[in-house]
Amino acid sequence: MKNEKNKLLIYIAGGCGALALGLGIVAYRHPHVAAANGAVVSTAGKDMEPVADSTATETTVSGNDTATASGNDAATVSGNDAVTGAAAFSTRALEEGMTLNDLPALTIASGVSFAEVQDPEAISFAVAPDEEESEYANLAIAQVTDYVNVRSLPSTDGEIVGKIYNGSVAQVLATAGDNDDWFQIISGDVEGFIKAEYFLYGEEAEAVIDQYVTYYATVLADRLNVREEQSADSRRIGYIDNGENVKVVEDCGDWLKVQYTDSKQGYVSAEYVSVHEEFVYAKSIEEERREEAERQALAARAQEAEQSTPEVIGDITFPTNQYTSNEELRTAIVDYAMQYLGNKYVHGGRSLASGTDCSGFTSYIYKDFGYSLSRTPGGQYSTNGRSVSYDEIQPGDIICYGKSKCTHVGLYIGDGQIIHSANSRKGVIISAADYDNILAIKNVID
Repeated sequence: MKNEKNKLLIYIAGGCGALALGLGIVAYRHPHVAAANGAVVSTAGKDMEPVADSTATETTVSGNDTATASGNDAATVSGNDAVTGAAAFSTRALEEGMTLNDLPALTIASGVSFAEVQDPEAISFAVAPDEEESEYANLAIAQVTDYVNVRSLPSTDGEIVGKIYNGSVAQVLATAGDNDDWFQIISGDVEGFIKAEYFLYGEEAEAVIDQYVTYYATVLADRLNVREEQSADSRRIGYIDNGENVKVVEDCGDWLKVQYTDSKQGYVSAEYVSVHEEFVYAKSIEEERREEAERQALAARAQEAEQSTPEVIGDITFPTNQYTSNEELRTAIVDYAMQYLGNKYVHGGRSLASGTDCSGFTSYIYKDFGYSLSRTPGGQYSTNGRSVSYDEIQPGDIICYGKSKCTHVGLYIGDGQIIHSANSRKGVIISAADYDNILAIKNVID
């Protein structure tokens, strides 16, 4: 969106108020020219030259009549109210920053109306501020099948410096190319050139921006309750720790509906969170290479883990399956699980190294110790281990969460905490064991 230039406004003292402006053009009234309220003075774009006699011919126009002044008056005067005028000054277009001393002439453009000047000497000038610009001005949204290359020059011969994927957002810095058919953009850490045809831009982009922005709430309180309904009296169904980000599903005014696990939503008080927006941005070639190297390393590590006898591979120490007591076994299970802290959440994932979901995390942890568990939260709740109370819980037990059915599981690590593959945004994290409604606790070992 283009910014309009600042407009020079003229303010007139003496009780007459400010000049009414048309199309951003302003007018200056000479002491020898008086106009009744509502009159229109026009030169149709031509300058009015000075006359030798300031008492030159006077012309009066009343009612709906239109007349051209005679003598040295070069202006055409029209309007619904009476006008008496004597042209004793030259006119030209005012330009920003000019003062009265800079004005040998002034153009009064057609269509500019103004109030009667009672004290012409009390004229002051001010520059009006720019019109408020949209926060999404110069925004562009990529509209491609998969991705398009970002280049170092506005040409397909330019070096590829990054990739921008469908739905990614960029700021347009300028147009480029022989036909202005390229955009110079900045998106995330990537700056370069892309064909303009691959973007929605300006008003088109602003009209659909809500489809491409995600809002997140950051918890400001030490621990924020998640409620079933929009009320502090509603049942608590979970909580979120300080500093955690959760996706905002709906803004309900004093309450926000948030997604606090992959499968669960609830309400939090808007008073205790700060909300920010996030977009998807372009990726540099360096980022692409780094991510690909990480993917290959994780895949290789996962393959080695499946084929190896207990040993240290990378930073992972695998179990020996030789433990003298259940207590020692439980400690080993917790230590082993903690090595995957920070790894990715992958729905349906089959590797601890490259990522799993919640039940995949617990089942594959136990698999490496020789236990076969169900691959689903519901299966682990209904078929694996025996149920124990919270007073009986031990490190290594599986906690099942939900209301009437199990929708999430985590591995108890002691001290009132679990490690679990939380969701695609958080990955494998540590949470308080009672962060959500506990449906059951399963002892798989003894």
